[in-house]
Amino acid sequence: MSDKEKQDITNNVMHEKLIEYIDLINIQFREPATGIFASLPMLVNNINNQNTEKAIENLHGVYKNTYAILKGINNISVAAKFLGNYQFTKNTISFSELVNNVFSGSKIVLPGYLKINLDVEEGCFVEGNSMLLTVALLNLLLNSFDYRQGDNVQVHVSLKKENGRCVLVYRDNSIGIKPHIAQEIFNPFFTVNPFDDGEQNGNMGIGLYIAQQAIKHAGGTILLQTEFSEGVSYLISIPDHMVYDDNILRSSSSEMLLNRYSDIFIQLCEYCSLPDL
Repeated sequence: MSDKEKQDITNNVMHEKLIEYIDLINIQFREPATGIFASLPMLVNNINNQNTEKAIENLHGVYKNTYAILKGINNISVAAKFLGNYQFTKNTISFSELVNNVFSGSKIVLPGYLKINLDVEEGCFVEGNSMLLTVALLNLLLNSFDYRQGDNVQVHVSLKKENGRCVLVYRDNSIGIKPHIAQEIFNPFFTVNPFDDGEQNGNMGIGLYIAQQAIKHAGGTILLQTEFSEGVSYLISIPDHMVYDDNILRSSSSEMLLNRYSDIFIQLCEYCSLPDL
């Protein structure tokens, strides 16, 4: 086979993949956009009929779908920047505060069947991007909800300093992932569901890719351990960064993270109670 023939095959494969990704993105945005369009006539009708209860119900549907669109835009933007080798800024971050506040904030707005056990050692500092690391942790939590076993989501998060590194272990009781799929789970746009039944999982397949890249950006690694039906564990290891107090980027408190533009609401919009209108 000539070099030109090999290149033609490669180009064809890339073209097919591009069409597949565009279709995925189209599906992600079409559903919430359709929901908004469907809600608007009903909203107007209920306002005209002074049916306040139904009008508020319609309005909340628009609200939730708007968050879903915002989530898709944010994630595509971040993934595209990583794929394009965009240079994100770095700061010295109190990783202990960030982990505590992200998961404490999430507990406030997520359903009561979520149980999070936090064991966070103080004084863990990393050099990375606060927004990226926040989204990375939220994507792990989102997967625990997407692949939960009934209305029962149990998550254990521990953060310790070990041999000059900040080591975070995230463990849940989700359905887990079959081993041969787990090898590809961090690839961008990988959308096979954990059941390996030939169906796509309905997502864009960039959440764990973003998580991995965010951790790599901080000089770290993320490893996945899983057994199907037995949950998943992520081992995240990032170099501990020696800092001076005046150079530390402090994490917002869990309450401050709950403003209506927070990544907590955007990333977890399918499951959390959104801010009041």
